[in-house]
Amino acid sequence: MAKILVDFELSQGQEKITQGNIVIVNINPGKINLHDQVTKLIAEQFNCPAAIISIKEIKMNK
Repeated sequence: MAKILVDFELSQGQEKITQGNIVIVNINPGKINLHDQVTKLIAEQFNCPAAIISIKEIKMNK
């Protein structure tokens, strides 16, 4: 397991864009496609479709 900091953006049209960052602790960085894992977790947390999430940066602390 690893602790990661993710900078992301939720875009629901040009008039409604939310930027933020989140710390995720329960993630397996050795698993295939870290980007998809992170996107799915953010979508679940914010109760929104994964398609509107744009990951800007992922920083990892092991």
